[in-house]
Amino acid sequence: MNKQTIITILFALVAMTGQGQTANDYWIAADKALAAGNTDSTFYYLNLFREHFGRQYAAAYTTFLTDEDYRILHNDARWTAFMDSMRTYKHEAEDKQEIAYPRKTVVEDFNAPIVNRYDIHLDIDVEKKTLDVTATAQIDFKGRESMDFTLWRYSVINHIRCKKKDLAYTFDTTAKSPNQYIRQGAPLRLSAPKSKGKCEISLEYTCNFDSLDSWMSSMEKDWVQLGYYMAWFPINSDSRDFTANVSVSINDNYTVSGSGIVERLGNEWKMLQPWGSFDLQIVASPNLKSKKMTSNGRTFEVVYTNFADADADSALVACDKALRFYTKLFKTNPSNNYIKFLVVPSRGGGISRKNFIAYAARHFNENFKTAIGHEMGHFWWDKAPTFCWEDWLNEGFAEFSMLWYIKCHFSEHIFDCYLEACRENARHACPIYEVDRDAPEAYDALYNKGALLLYDLSQKVGVEKFFGFIQGVAEHEISSTGQLLKYAEDTLGHDVKEWIEDRIKS
Repeated sequence: MNKQTIITILFALVAMTGQGQTANDYWIAADKALAAGNTDSTFYYLNLFREHFGRQYAAAYTTFLTDEDYRILHNDARWTAFMDSMRTYKHEAEDKQEIAYPRKTVVEDFNAPIVNRYDIHLDIDVEKKTLDVTATAQIDFKGRESMDFTLWRYSVINHIRCKKKDLAYTFDTTAKSPNQYIRQGAPLRLSAPKSKGKCEISLEYTCNFDSLDSWMSSMEKDWVQLGYYMAWFPINSDSRDFTANVSVSINDNYTVSGSGIVERLGNEWKMLQPWGSFDLQIVASPNLKSKKMTSNGRTFEVVYTNFADADADSALVACDKALRFYTKLFKTNPSNNYIKFLVVPSRGGGISRKNFIAYAARHFNENFKTAIGHEMGHFWWDKAPTFCWEDWLNEGFAEFSMLWYIKCHFSEHIFDCYLEACRENARHACPIYEVDRDAPEAYDALYNKGALLLYDLSQKVGVEKFFGFIQGVAEHEISSTGQLLKYAEDTLGHDVKEWIEDRIKS
C-alpha cells in the first residue's frame, strides 16, 4: 500500500472522529515540516499521529519503513522509538485477530474456446466520452455450444454476426461482472455457429464512459487510457495469447500510443500487436510525448505527459539497466527487442504486459525504480495462470526479483527496510495454497509470502545453488506449483521440496 493510498484512507476514515485534528492532518504536517528541513517539528507531528491514531493505523508501519522521504531520519533515536512503537501496535493488533483464509479450488479448462486474433476499428469521441467499436474476432469454439466474454457494462450492441448472419447472444447489463478485475463489466455470451469450430465473428457496438470508475482507465480530455480493466473490447478470460491490429480515430490534436507498435497513417493511428497478449492498451492525450533509446539491439520507449523530460531519460536508462541485470541473473533473454514504458499521470499502481509496462508516477524516484524492478520481472515470470492462487508464481517471483534488484543496486540499509516490510506484510498473511484469488487476503499471500519464501530459500540452500534452480525455472517456463515442486525435488532434493511445500501451505 503506497503512501498516498494510506493518506486517502486515513482522511476518509478519521475525518469524523471528533478529534481536533485528523490523522491525515498530522501526516501532512509532518511531510511539510520534513520538506522544510525542520526535524523537530517532523517528529512532533509524527508523535501526535502515533499517540492519537497509531494503534488504529498500525499497518502504516510498513509504509513508513520504505518511505524514501523519511530515510534521512533513520539515524535519529526518535525515529527508532517511533517505529518501535508502531511495530508493537501492529503486532498487538495482528495477534488478536484470527488469520482469514478464504480458499477456492480452481480447475482449469484446457479445452476452453479462445480468441486467436482481433482486428478492430475504434472511433474515440473524448468530448462525448464514447467509443464506437467495429471488431472482428477470430474464434475457436473447440466444439463448445457457447463462449463467454466480459464487455463494458454501459455498451449498446448493434449487431454480432458470423458470415454476415446474425449470431445469437445474450448481454446482461444487470448481472454481476464475471471477471473480478473488471468491476464495471457485464457478461456477454455468444452461441456457437453450427460448425462449433474456428470462425470469424464481427461485432459492432458503442461504449459510453460517463460513469467510468475502473483502475488504469480514463476518458478525460487530458488523458485517455483504455485497457483490460474497462473491457472496451470483448474479453475472454481463457484467451491469453491473441494478436491484434487496431486502427484508431480520435478528436483532432490528440496523439495516440499503446501496448503495441503505433504509427500515424493519414487521419488514423494504427497499432500492431504481433506478439501474443491478453490486453489491448490504448492511450491518447493532446500532450503525449515519447523518448526512445537503443541498447544492444533493443529499443526502449518511454511515453508520458506531465513527466519531466530529464526524468524520461532516467527512466530509459533504468529500464535498460534492469533488463540487463535480470538477463544476467536468470540466464535467459526475453524475446522482446522493443519495450515500451508508459508513465500514467492518474491513479497509482502498475501493470506489466508483453513488451509493455504502465506505471502511475509524477517523478523518477526510488518508487519508480522499484516499480521497474517488479514489473520488468514479469518478463520472466508470467507463465502461470493469473485467475487463481497459482498466480504466486508470477507475482511472488516478480516481487522477489524486485527485492534482489534493490539488494544489488541500493544500499544495504535500504534493502533491509524493504525486506523487513516484506516480512511484516507477510507476518499475518494466510497460506498461499488455494487462497481465493478474488479475496483481499490474496495480495499479501501471493506477493509478500511468495517473495519471502524465495528469499529465505536463497539463504537456506545458498545463493549460487538457488539461482541455478531459479534459472532452470525460467528456462523450463514452469507454470504450476506442481511442476515447481517436482523440479525442486529433482534439483535441490526431497527435503528442500518438502520445505517449499510446507511454506506454501502454512
